[in-house]
Amino acid sequence: MTVDSSATPAESVGEDAAAGAPAGRQPSAAAAGTLQIQLAVLTALTGGVLAAGSYLGVVPLLVAVGLVQLLLTVSWLFGTAVPGRRGGLVLAVLAAGGADAATVHWPHSGYSPVLGVLGLAVPLLFAHQLSRGVVRTRVVESLADITVLLVALVALAGLLVLRRQGNGDILTPAVLGAITAGLVAAHFTDAVYPAPRFDPAVARGLPAVVVGVLAGALVGLLGLRRVIEFTGGRGAFVGAAIAAVACLLSIGAAFSGVRASALPPAPVGAAVRLRPVAAVLMTMALSTPAAYVLVNALAG
Repeated sequence: MTVDSSATPAESVGEDAAAGAPAGRQPSAAAAGTLQIQLAVLTALTGGVLAAGSYLGVVPLLVAVGLVQLLLTVSWLFGTAVPGRRGGLVLAVLAAGGADAATVHWPHSGYSPVLGVLGLAVPLLFAHQLSRGVVRTRVVESLADITVLLVALVALAGLLVLRRQGNGDILTPAVLGAITAGLVAAHFTDAVYPAPRFDPAVARGLPAVVVGVLAGALVGLLGLRRVIEFTGGRGAFVGAAIAAVACLLSIGAAFSGVRASALPPAPVGAAVRLRPVAAVLMTMALSTPAAYVLVNALAG
């Protein structure tokens, strides 16, 4: 991975498309900064809803997770214009419902029940593509996009597992706080100073990752200070590591947005507005397994 310090905000074509500018048009620094602020607000809202649910209890967290899964499904399928959206919607509902039910029923089995859900989803993914009949176009793209969606949906169920563990009422809000704080800090940093960049086409810079990691470390230190397993700086380490994973996934989502904007069909209307939502929710969902593993590795 190379860092380009010579790029200017006007080169972020993919990010501009996500913000609503016409495809192929060079965005301004203001447009790129506005997008980052939008992403920060969406991240704060998502993290706040999940953290509030985890604070209130298992059932409220289940409701919050289900809401995020629904929004992720709609924003991903329609924001990225995935071929075979109707079948993908059915698969997404089945996967999310199955993962949530399995983790609630077997809370002490970790992610093992989720693996069963993914195993059952594999033949259904291929059956879905075969059922598309004569309109079966862009098969690889459809299969890949829906698979990523299903993985993200079942990954969110890890929050339900973490909440049912010992000290889950403390661990889950702290984990969500580290992810949220890291991403929000990174987005605001990129809104002000997105350089040196990771790539000329993406308005995301290395300083944002550093700031995000520091924000996650602070939240981890404060949020986990009452748990004996995370004293002596372990809470800060966990928060920093979780925030680092989330920030890097967010950059990956930005690269994905650049690629999607360069492919036909061109994003229009609601699809453009849904893409930032999909990027935020996908990032938070895929950060959950890393947070679960890190917390249990140190707590165990």
